[in-house]
Amino acid sequence: MTKRQQKTLIFMCWLIYSVSYMGRYSYNSNVVPMASAFGKSETELGWAMSLFFFAYGAGQIINGILCKFYNTKYVLSLSLISSSVINAVIFIGVPFDYIKYLWLINGISQSVLWTSLLMTISKNLDEKHIKLAILVIGTTVSVGTFLSYGLSAMLALFGGWRFSFLISALVMTVVGITWFTIYGKITLKKGQLKEEQKDTVTQEQGKNNGVGFIVYTLIVFGMLAVITNLVKDGLNSWISKILFDQYHLSESLSIILTMALPVVALFGNALAVNLVKKLKVHNVVSGLLFSVVTVLTFVVTLLFKTPYWYLVLAVFSIVFLFVSSSNSLVTSIIPLTIKSKANSGFIGGILNGCCYAGSTISSVGLGAIKEAYGSWTPIFTLFIILGAFAVVLNGVCLLLNHFRAKSKMKKV
Repeated sequence: MTKRQQKTLIFMCWLIYSVSYMGRYSYNSNVVPMASAFGKSETELGWAMSLFFFAYGAGQIINGILCKFYNTKYVLSLSLISSSVINAVIFIGVPFDYIKYLWLINGISQSVLWTSLLMTISKNLDEKHIKLAILVIGTTVSVGTFLSYGLSAMLALFGGWRFSFLISALVMTVVGITWFTIYGKITLKKGQLKEEQKDTVTQEQGKNNGVGFIVYTLIVFGMLAVITNLVKDGLNSWISKILFDQYHLSESLSIILTMALPVVALFGNALAVNLVKKLKVHNVVSGLLFSVVTVLTFVVTLLFKTPYWYLVLAVFSIVFLFVSSSNSLVTSIIPLTIKSKANSGFIGGILNGCCYAGSTISSVGLGAIKEAYGSWTPIFTLFIILGAFAVVLNGVCLLLNHFRAKSKMKKV
């Protein structure tokens, strides 16, 4: 494939996953106006988000196993258009009690995206462009979240929150059709191998598949993925409600301020890539990221009772930057950097599924905690405990790996 074809493929994969966030966060970004419109509690509002995350997370694991059999030309287009239809139905208007079931189906329809995109990237790009793809694809979450919350904030000013579902539907439909149309021009033909594969395919077949390493990666980074997204999506889903409840800011202002999170998160992927380049070891990078998350969340608990909401938002934005960096580490950097030992779609699917297990817990679970205690403070305490656990887990892994390496050296 030419450089132009590979760069176009990277752009299309970036575009697909970015706009998919418009179709999955069109609900999350509107929890404040929807709470007012439907008169629902945090727990009731959280059910739709949790059902989406549950379906998406479970689908990630299933699709991670099956993605090697998919024709991504059809699968990715169908996924976006299915999500478009669901968003359009909510725009037209359905009783609130039905929305959570529609959002469950939305989670199922979007769950094929990430694994299929990773498979497409690993199969079609050379080593140089895979490194570029890691850097670019890692920004999709931030860009998509910013687009979704930015759109909702603008529409909330005019009381038109429903239109965010319509606009998301239209954008996803256009991108889905575009992908279907140009797919054959930007991917390798069936049976065609990348140049680097032609030289190494025989060698790779004789390689140890590193089963122990794969199991270790899935268990350890699977747990870290759960913690990462519990904190990340906990903040992403509820920060506008936190600002609205605690500081009595307006609905539109609460949503606009929430956009600070995806803006700073744009730098999360670059941070992860640079840390991996300098520190080399994934557990060292993860431990460092969670150390900062733990300390800064403690700072938030000290600031929360003060009137300085802008300081709370600023610290939360930095926390979001570091958990977004952790998310990039487990969902894109690790799967694509170990592609010689395992199917990138499989590893990415399992780890992303674990991320969405954390997201599922964050939606209803955190809303329920707030209702039970009548305060958001216990949630910050939970974040501190989880962050500290992640730091300890990474430390234990580093120690075990150190002793294992010493043991091997003695045997030699």
